Amino acid sequence: MQKPLIVANDLGYGNLKMTIDEKRIFQPTVISPIDQAYDDTIDHTDSEAVKNTVDDLLNQMNVEIDGAHYLVGNAAQNSTIERISTDINARSGKAHTEAAKLVPLSTIAAQVVKKAYDEGEDIFSPLSATVIMAASLPIEDIENNPDDREYYQNIFVKNNHIVVFRNFDYKISVTIRFKSVQVYKEGEVALAVAIKYANNQLKKYFEDYISKQKLTMATDDLGVNGTILGIDIGFETTEFALLVNGRADAFNSNSISKGYGNVLASAWRYLPKIAQGYTVKDVVAFKKLLNSNPTTKIQKENQEFALKAEQTAMPALNRSIISNLNAILGTTDDLRTIYLYGGGSIPLVEKADLIDQINASLQNYRSDAPVIWLGEKFSPIANLMGLEILAKALAKTLNKS
Repeated sequence: MQKPLIVANDLGYGNLKMTIDEKRIFQPTVISPIDQAYDDTIDHTDSEAVKNTVDDLLNQMNVEIDGAHYLVGNAAQNSTIERISTDINARSGKAHTEAAKLVPLSTIAAQVVKKAYDEGEDIFSPLSATVIMAASLPIEDIENNPDDREYYQNIFVKNNHIVVFRNFDYKISVTIRFKSVQVYKEGEVALAVAIKYANNQLKKYFEDYISKQKLTMATDDLGVNGTILGIDIGFETTEFALLVNGRADAFNSNSISKGYGNVLASAWRYLPKIAQGYTVKDVVAFKKLLNSNPTTKIQKENQEFALKAEQTAMPALNRSIISNLNAILGTTDDLRTIYLYGGGSIPLVEKADLIDQINASLQNYRSDAPVIWLGEKFSPIANLMGLEILAKALAKTLNKS
């Protein structure tokens, strides 16, 4: 009997963070529909070309799902055809975006192909996998639309899914069956699971951070008891997860529909105004420009323009975060700790003064709660770490039943 894959699916509006049987995989949440067929396939009898493509398959996901053809993830981000990323102005929740289904399915299927190839199987014969998955959605999506949780579960569990890779002249078919999918709240899984049950690496990070920042709290008491707040800054949403004695406070936990994607979108629109008309194709290209390694004078100047545009767009997001924090501080007694995480926290801490602003708000509300930032290493994967624990627990429970 085939052993189920244990999957943690932290689908961000900007990037997918996924763990499949202990292997962490990162993909941009981007797809490119291919409307016109093109013939650019690899000879499946060329063993060296097959090996090179399979080894790099997670960057070359050229797939057919439900009869439609797409480039997915890195393959879409690096393509020149139309890219569809998440719409930061859309009113429908994350579960209803095309990428919420296509990017996880493609990533799981690619890993199935890679595993089969490494184990000496014929990848051009039909492949299959059974999956147990823990996933998450924004707090706001679940609170405002409780049916979204079941909707997202059913996307996966109601039907088997066939992912066809069209990289070769002979197609590869992967059938995926989801045995169980559980959907949790973003922000909360980081706070109530990953931080509460911190592994040794995360514990060591906390000890070093507390010492370096000279915070007045014991390293053996990370605030998992009492009232603690997690601020999870993502691409399109910022989650404010409040726990009281380890249990979620559903009445005061909330989201705002703003994240670092709003900064990028605003900065991208502003770029031509400060760069003598220079611009790039879309927000995805703008993000790539910010993170590029320029080597020529023009490239360096273009990146400097992008960085200046980014700086102009940060204050609006900071104000929204602080405004929502102040509302929570006004209704919360004896807050013990604030944890700050999410990929969007990194630029707001390193390029702006978000932690100083949070501390100023705490002082205004006469609170001495320390602010602990999870840093570059752990901030982007805090929710994923929680989902990894939950996925393993779910698999263990199913094995007993």
